[in-house]
Amino acid sequence: MSDTSSLAASSTLWRDTQIALWNALKIGGSLLATWTVAVAVRFVLPRLLGPEGYGVYNFTEAFATSFFVLASLGIETYVQKEIPVRAEHASDFFGGVLTLRLALGVALFAAMAAILHFGGRPPQVRLMVYLFAVGQLLFLSNATFSAMLHARGTVDGLSVVTVLAKLLWGAGILAALTSRTGLIGLAAAFALAEAVKAAALFSLCRRHLALRLHIDLAQTKRVVISSLPFFVTTLTTTLFSKLDDTLVGFLASDREVGWFGVASNLSQVALLMTPLIGSVVLPLFSRVATRSRAELDNVMRRSLEVILMIAIPASLALGLGADVWVRIVGGPDYAPAALALRILAPVFVLTYVAMICADCLYVEGKSWRVTWVCLGGLVINVTLNATLIRPMLAALGPGGAGVGAAVATIGTEAFTCCLFTLAIGRRVLDRRLVSTVARLAAVCAAVFVLHRLCAFLGPARLALDAAAYAGLALLTGAVRVGEIREFASSALKVKQSTA
Repeated sequence: MSDTSSLAASSTLWRDTQIALWNALKIGGSLLATWTVAVAVRFVLPRLLGPEGYGVYNFTEAFATSFFVLASLGIETYVQKEIPVRAEHASDFFGGVLTLRLALGVALFAAMAAILHFGGRPPQVRLMVYLFAVGQLLFLSNATFSAMLHARGTVDGLSVVTVLAKLLWGAGILAALTSRTGLIGLAAAFALAEAVKAAALFSLCRRHLALRLHIDLAQTKRVVISSLPFFVTTLTTTLFSKLDDTLVGFLASDREVGWFGVASNLSQVALLMTPLIGSVVLPLFSRVATRSRAELDNVMRRSLEVILMIAIPASLALGLGADVWVRIVGGPDYAPAALALRILAPVFVLTYVAMICADCLYVEGKSWRVTWVCLGGLVINVTLNATLIRPMLAALGPGGAGVGAAVATIGTEAFTCCLFTLAIGRRVLDRRLVSTVARLAAVCAAVFVLHRLCAFLGPARLALDAAAYAGLALLTGAVRVGEIREFASSALKVKQSTA
C-alpha cells in the first residue's frame, strides 16, 4: 500500500512539475517577445532624448511607480497562493479590491500633486507623472488579472494579450517620437497600452474563472488583512527598484538619472525570469506543499538550480560587456553609465535566490518573516542611497551618483538574500546544487581571466567569452543538456494531455 501511495504521489508531483514547466515555456516565449519590443524601445529612447530628457522620463516613471505601489495591496501574491486550490474564491474579493484601489488612487494623486507643486517641478513633468499614475493604476489591475490566470493554469490567452499590449505600447512610443507630443506622448503610450490590456484580461478572467464584479466588504477586508505581509513585501521590493531613480533625481540631476537609467534598464535583462518565478514557481510550490515538505524541498532546489544556470551567465555577460552594451544603447554620451552597470550585473543572482526562498516561506505560512526581512532591506536601501549618492558623485564625477545607487542596490540584495537563505536553512542546499553552483563559479572565473587576457581584441572578445563559457559549462557538467531536453520534452507532452 505504501509503495502504491508513493508512486501516486511521485506521479502527481511529476505532473504538477510538467504543467508548471509548460506554462513557464509559454510565458517565457511571451516574455521574450515583449522584451524584444521593450529592448527595441530602450535602444531608441536614450539616443533620441539624450541623457537629460531620458532622465526626466525615468524620474517621472519611477516617481509614479513609487507612489502607486501603495495601491497594490499585496493581492497578487495572495492570489498565486490561494487561487490554485480554489478558483471560485476570486469573485469574492476582486470587486472590493478594485473599489479600494480607486479610492487609494485619488488620495495618491493628491499627494503627488502637492509634492510636485512645492518641489517646483515644471507643468510638463507633472503631467507626465499623472499619466504614468493612470497607467500604474491600470497596471495593478492587470497584475491581478494575470495572477489569476497564472494560478488557474490558463496562460495561452494571457501570453497573446501581453505581446499585443507591448506592441501597442511600442507603436505609441514611435508615434510620440515622430509627433509633437514629445515626452508627454511617451507617458500617454504607457497608459493607453495598459487600458487595452486591462479590458482584454478582464474578459479572459470572466471566461476562465467566471470572475464577477460585486463588493463583499467582509471578504475584501479578510483578504486585504491576509495580504498585508505580501503587501509590505511588494512595497519594499518595488521601492528597491524605483527609489534609486527618484533619489538620484532629487539628490543629483536629471542627467545623472539618465545615465543611471540606462545602466538600470540594461541590467533588467537579467531579471527576465522574475515573472516566471512569481507566476509559475509559487503556484507550483503551493500545490506541492499540500502533499509533503520533502517534495517541496526537492522542487525548491531543482527550481533554484535551473534558474541559476540561466541567471549566472546573463549577469556575467552584462558585467564583462558593460561598456559595449552602454555604447550600443545610448552612444558615447552615456559612457559614464558603464561602471554602474558593472556593479549591478551580479546583483540579480542574489535576487533570484532570495525570491525562491521567499516563495518557500510563503507556502509554509511564514509570510511575516519575509515581510520583516524586506522591511529591513528597505531601511538599508534608503540609508545607503542617501549616504552614497552625493559623495560618489563628488568623488567620481559624471556617473558617480549612479554608482552610489548601484552599490546601495547590491548591498540591499546581499542583505536580504543572506537572511532568506538563513531562514530556510540547510534545506535549500543539497550536494547536487552545491556542485552545480561551484562549477558555474569556476567557469565564470575562467571566462573572466580569458576576458582580461584578450583585452587587445576589444569588443570582439565578448564572442570568445560566450563560446568559452558554453564549452566549459558543458565540459564540466555545470549545464546538463540532457536534463533540459528531458524537461522540455515532458512539458510538450503534458500540453497535449491538458489541452
